[in-house]
Amino acid sequence: MFSPALSILPAPTRRVLALFFALLIAWLLSACDVQDAAHKAAGAPYEATIVRTEYGVAHISAESWGSLGFGEAYAAAEDHACNMALALLQARAESASVFGPGDEQRNTARDIVIKALDIPRRAAVALSRQSADIREWLEGYAAGYQRYLDKHPGGVGSWCNDADWVRPVSAEEFMAQYLMLVHALPRVAGAITAAAIPEAPAIPEAPAIPEASAAAGFEAPELALTLSDLEGRGMGSNAWALAGARTENGRGLLLANPHYPWYGVARFWEKHLTIPGVYDAYGVGLVGVPGVAIGFNRHVGWTHTVSNSKRTVIYRLNLNPQNPREYRWEDTWRSLSPVEVTVDVAGRDPVSHTVWFSHHGPLMALAGLSDDPFTVFAVRDANAGNVSALAQSRAMAQAQDMDAFIDAHRRYNAMPWVNTIAAGASGRAVYLDNSNVAALSQDSIQTWRGQVAADPKWRDLYLSRGLIVLDGSQRVNEWLDSGAPVPYTEPFERRPLIESEQYVFNANDSYWLSDPERPAAALSPLYGPTNSPRSLRTRMNIELLRPDSPFAYAGPDRKFSMEEVQRALFGNDSLSAHLLLPELLQACALKPERTLERALVDLSEACGVLGAWDRKFNLDSRGAVLFREWITRYPYAETYLGPALFKAPFDPRAPTATPRGLADANTALDKLAEAAQLLTEAGIALDAPLGEHQVGHRWNRVIPIHGGNSHEGVANLQVAASRHYNPAETPIFTGSDAYLGDSEGLSSSGYNVVHGSSFIMTLSFTDAGPSAEAILAYSQSGDPASAHFADQTQLYKDKIWRKIRFAPSDIAESTLSRLVLRSEP
Repeated sequence: MFSPALSILPAPTRRVLALFFALLIAWLLSACDVQDAAHKAAGAPYEATIVRTEYGVAHISAESWGSLGFGEAYAAAEDHACNMALALLQARAESASVFGPGDEQRNTARDIVIKALDIPRRAAVALSRQSADIREWLEGYAAGYQRYLDKHPGGVGSWCNDADWVRPVSAEEFMAQYLMLVHALPRVAGAITAAAIPEAPAIPEAPAIPEASAAAGFEAPELALTLSDLEGRGMGSNAWALAGARTENGRGLLLANPHYPWYGVARFWEKHLTIPGVYDAYGVGLVGVPGVAIGFNRHVGWTHTVSNSKRTVIYRLNLNPQNPREYRWEDTWRSLSPVEVTVDVAGRDPVSHTVWFSHHGPLMALAGLSDDPFTVFAVRDANAGNVSALAQSRAMAQAQDMDAFIDAHRRYNAMPWVNTIAAGASGRAVYLDNSNVAALSQDSIQTWRGQVAADPKWRDLYLSRGLIVLDGSQRVNEWLDSGAPVPYTEPFERRPLIESEQYVFNANDSYWLSDPERPAAALSPLYGPTNSPRSLRTRMNIELLRPDSPFAYAGPDRKFSMEEVQRALFGNDSLSAHLLLPELLQACALKPERTLERALVDLSEACGVLGAWDRKFNLDSRGAVLFREWITRYPYAETYLGPALFKAPFDPRAPTATPRGLADANTALDKLAEAAQLLTEAGIALDAPLGEHQVGHRWNRVIPIHGGNSHEGVANLQVAASRHYNPAETPIFTGSDAYLGDSEGLSSSGYNVVHGSSFIMTLSFTDAGPSAEAILAYSQSGDPASAHFADQTQLYKDKIWRKIRFAPSDIAESTLSRLVLRSEP
C-alpha cells in the first residue's frame, strides 16, 4: 500500500503509518456506510431492469436489495396482482369480510385463527429482527407492488379488477404473509375453531356437550382431513439429485418436480434475480414471496419436497371436572387462556369466537380420538419462532459450492416444512431434512414409543397420518432448549443429512431411503418413521433411478443425461399396475362374470381393455381410466399399509419390493365390476383414453393433462379435485361438477386437475456452466388475458421442454421486452 520511496523508512515508522492508513480507511468506509444509510432513510429512489424472455419469464436486475425487491414485486404483480392481493388479504385476516364465510366456514375460521395467533403484530416484530438488507429487500418489495397499483389506478386487470380489497401494503404485511406460509396452524384453522370445553360447572351425570355446539357453530373436520392439512394437503413433490457417478458428464444433475396447487395463492412464479457480484439465481418462488425458493446458481442447484417430519406435536390434556377452564399439570391445575376474536363476514353479522390456549398452544378438535368430554387436545408448532426462512433461502441461493450451501442450513436451521435436495457443479448430491421439529427428551420419546408399540391404533395413525400425541400434563414432555437458531427445535447435528456418490431423492416419505443403497439410521421419530412401508410413488422413484430396474431410462451405460431424466419422469409408468395387473388379469380369465346387486356383470370387455393397456398414464393410454376407478376403490392407506390390496406384507429387509401381489381375487373382481358398471352407466367407454377425461382448466380453456395419482404409483403426479379436496379460492377454477356415482374423483366434467406437477425443471452442470430446461405446467401468468396464461400448459400437454435462459448472451438473444423501472423521486 506504500510507494517504493517509503520503503526506506525505519520499520517502526512504517508500522505506525500502516496503522494510521488502516484507521483512515476504516473511518472513510464507516462514513460511507453512514452516508448510505442516511441516503436510504431519506427515501433514495429504487431502480431495476425487468427483461422478459419467452413464455413471459422475468429477469430482474438491480444494484441493491431494495431495488431488486422493487423490480421483483412489480414484475410479479404484472402476472399475479390478484393472487398477491388475495394472499395479503388472508394474512390480514380479512378474507371472510370480502368473500364470505367460505365452504365449511374456511375463510371465517382462518381469519379467526390468524387473529388469535396475532400474526399481524408478530410480523412487525419479525421484520425488526431481520438483517438490514433483508428489511431493505422487503421494503423495496412492498414499494414495487405499490408502484404497480399506482400505475394502474383504473384497476389491475385480471379477475380482481377494480376490487376495493386490492389496496396499498407495507413490508410488515408481506412479512405477515411469510409467517402465515411458514406456520402450520393456519392450515388447521377449522379444527382450532371447532375446539370446545364443557360448560362450567360441569355435571358428571349430564351427557357430554357436543363439540360443534360448544364451539359456536364450527364443526370439527374429519380427523384424517385435519391431520392431512397439518402435513400439507395439496402439496408434495419428487426430487432427484444425481452425483457424478450416475451422470454422463460426471457433474451434478437435478430434477425438480414440486407437486403444488394449480390455483390460488400457493402457485409458483418463475424469475431470474441478479445483483451483480452479490446474487444471481434462477428459479421460482411462491406468489408474493421474494427470492428464489427452488432453482440454481452457477455452482449449486436445489429443490424442495414437503417433508414427512412432524412439525407439530399434539398434547392430550385432562380438564378439571369441577372447573373445565383448568387442565392437569403435574400435581396441580393450570388455567386455559381465552383469546376473544371478532371477524367481519360479508353479508352477515360479525362473528365473535373464543380460541382457548394452553401453555403448549391452542386447543384443537380431533374428532374420534376421545369420547371423554374432559379430554381435549392442544397443538404446538415448531415454526412458531421461525423468522429466518427468507434469510436462509437467500444464503442458499448465494452459495458458491456445496459446503457453503450446507452451511446455510447449519447457520439458520430455518427451512419450515420441506426437505432440500441439491446437486453441485462438482458432482456432489446432498439431501437434507432441515425442517423444524420439537427437541424432545429421550425419556419423552421412549414413553411415546411404548405407547405406539402397545396400541396398533396409535402406530397406524403415526405411519399413515403422522400423528404424535404426548401427555400434556407431564413436564418430561416439554420441549428442550437445544440452542438451535429456531428455539426449542432439534439442532442441525440431529437433523437428517445424506450425501451419496450415486444419487439422493425424496418423494415425501421420510429420509430413511433417500439413498436406497444406504438406509439411514433412525433419528427423532418427529423426522418420520424408518423401517416402515414406503408409498408407491416413493417406490416408483426408486425404480426409475435403479440401474437394473424394468423401468430403465438411463440407457446401457446406466448413467443419466438430462434428456433421459425427462423421459423417465414423463414416462408416466404405473407401479401399481406393474405389481397388481398380472394377477388381476389371471383372475379375470378364471372368473369373467360377477354379480352386483343381483345384476350379472360380464367382465370380458373390462379385462380385455386392461390386458391391452400400456400400463401408463399418458393422454392416449386406453385402460388408465378403468384402472383408476378400480384401484381407487381401495383406501389409499392400503397401497402401502393394509392387507386388503396386497398379499405379501411389507418386509423391512426388502423395503422397495414389498408389499406385493394381489391379496384377494374375488374382492378385486368385485371392485372391477363396480368400476366398469360406473363407467358404462355414465356413458364412458371402458377403453376411453385418459386425455379425454383428465383435464386442466385455464379459464375457459380445457387442456388434456397426462400424469397419475398416488394410488397408481406414477411419479408424475396430477391429482384431480375430489369429494374431499375441492379448492375454490379463485374464479380461475371453482370446483368440479357433480361426481359420477361413487367415484372419488371423476365428475361430469372429468378428472379436473387441481394440484400436481407444477414447476418441472431438469438442471445439468456442464463445463460451460449450468444448462437447464423446464415447464411451468400452469403457465407464468394468473391473468386470463395474458398471452402467458396457458402457453406452458400446452407445452406440458405435448411434453415439450423449453430452455431456461440464464447466461447473459442467451437472455439478450431471447429478449421480448425491457423495462427500466424507477420509483418516484
